[in-house]
Amino acid sequence: MDVLPTELLDAILQQCIDQGPRNDVLELRLVCSAFDCYLKPYVCRTVALEFSRLSAASGRRRPDPDALQTIGKHCKALYIDLTILRDEFEVEFLSTIFDEVPSMTHFIRTLQNRYSMCETSFTEIEYRRVVEEVLFNCRYIERLRVDLPFQFVDQRCNAATMILANTFSVLADRLSEEDSVPLRTLVLENLADPTIDNLWINPCDVFNIMRVLLHLENLVMTIRRPRHTSLLWHLTRHAEHLRTLCLIGNDDDRRPPRGLKQTKAWHVPLLEWHARSLPEPPLTGRDGQALLILPHLTCLELKRLELAPDVLPAIAQAFGSTLRELYLNEVYLKAEQGRHINPDSTQFLWIGLPNQRPGPDDLWMAMLIRSRCPSLRICRAAFLGYDQLIRDDVLHHNGADIHGTTGTLSFASPEFDFLDPSGLGRSVAQRFVEVVLGIAQPRAPPPDGRPITYLPPSPKDDHLLDELRPRPPAFRAADYDVNAYQTAVHNPTSRWQRSLDGVFPSCNAGTLAELHYIAETASQGMSEIQRGRRQELGIRERDLVDAVTVVGGAPVADDDVL
Repeated sequence: MDVLPTELLDAILQQCIDQGPRNDVLELRLVCSAFDCYLKPYVCRTVALEFSRLSAASGRRRPDPDALQTIGKHCKALYIDLTILRDEFEVEFLSTIFDEVPSMTHFIRTLQNRYSMCETSFTEIEYRRVVEEVLFNCRYIERLRVDLPFQFVDQRCNAATMILANTFSVLADRLSEEDSVPLRTLVLENLADPTIDNLWINPCDVFNIMRVLLHLENLVMTIRRPRHTSLLWHLTRHAEHLRTLCLIGNDDDRRPPRGLKQTKAWHVPLLEWHARSLPEPPLTGRDGQALLILPHLTCLELKRLELAPDVLPAIAQAFGSTLRELYLNEVYLKAEQGRHINPDSTQFLWIGLPNQRPGPDDLWMAMLIRSRCPSLRICRAAFLGYDQLIRDDVLHHNGADIHGTTGTLSFASPEFDFLDPSGLGRSVAQRFVEVVLGIAQPRAPPPDGRPITYLPPSPKDDHLLDELRPRPPAFRAADYDVNAYQTAVHNPTSRWQRSLDGVFPSCNAGTLAELHYIAETASQGMSEIQRGRRQELGIRERDLVDAVTVVGGAPVADDDVL
């Protein structure tokens, strides 16, 4: 190595870093002192504290304080991965279900002794002590990612609450140390409403959260089932210096993105359908005065979320004065349709209808955002769609049966604003971006050929129609598509989820494999229960088909048959 030019050696090692993965690069430190000197600032930038490093049942030793001291000056980020940690209530629930399935006894014991918080794995006190040791020896950590337990049974989440409460407590205590830096970037994975609720009823936890978030600049949260609560915004509002915010949905729909999701009123209760929406940020306090939240927010990304029609206008009103970049990816606008609500599916639209001003009850998002966000300079979107709920009164009014097989169904093929009025076949996402950024629209196709414009909700904003940008001769994907733009140009928001240190991806293949094992084994246990019930009642698989036929051809659930 001594005969190689320094520039060539640096280029070789930089190529190794770029290609990764991190564990392979770590081993290269052992080649020689030159390799170790060059690689240490990169591979030691993030301290990974995964479940196996905490659990005594894994056989791996916990982080060594002496080793942490040697790399402490290089550490800038802490990655805590407890995705596979099981909640005691979830284990108790599964234990009750599988009580009469002998083949699942070993699985339940494994969950209790290996994957839960207990003496054979690790306790709450042990978790806190390890995190304290890491932060004490690595005083320059300013980025944190916490992967909370991914629960299959989500009624309670005590484990996630304990993890998050202790983490915030340790971080708050560290602020009193003069040579420690405050937290600047925070990534929270698998955050559920009950976890926030549990934290918010404890004044000590609220105080710790307020102290830790005070200096935060970047926040990414993956939300599981954001139902019925606005505490999510009450949590974020304490980050007074927040500049970038990314909210990502993490529900169980694994189907590819689509333009339209339809839900019938008899399939899902109306309140439950509404509760799936991201809550809108509060605009007024308890005293009725205007509430200023996140006064320095400049970049916002919403991904894999459902939004009620009034959420995006509230977001634009809350952050519009400072917002400069907006990214929407796989976002569905919820549109309810009934005889007296949105009967022609044009009341709630991403773009709106050309050359028409929205009515007093209409919410057309593109021009509304443009009028409320005067500082917006970058807008990118992909896979914008609609989540439509068909109310019962539409069916009765049209004379249709419950399956919509008879009668005149105006909702069977709703138009919304899917059709490009210029005839160019542009997607909803591209046209939305163009209108929000004030790009002049092409004319309608011949023989009409009339100009196409989109009017703001209020005539007082008609001056925006005279402030249009000239239309470029051609659009690249990065000019409107959020995925192309963030890959090729710039990603100030969700990049922290992909890589906490900006060098290596933040992922753990072992965690995913163990989580898959738990899910598959539980699924096999449920299958055994179903088979046992059928055998007990003497119903074979072919008898189920006959039973469905006798009922009349309608799908019958197993519970109904049994």
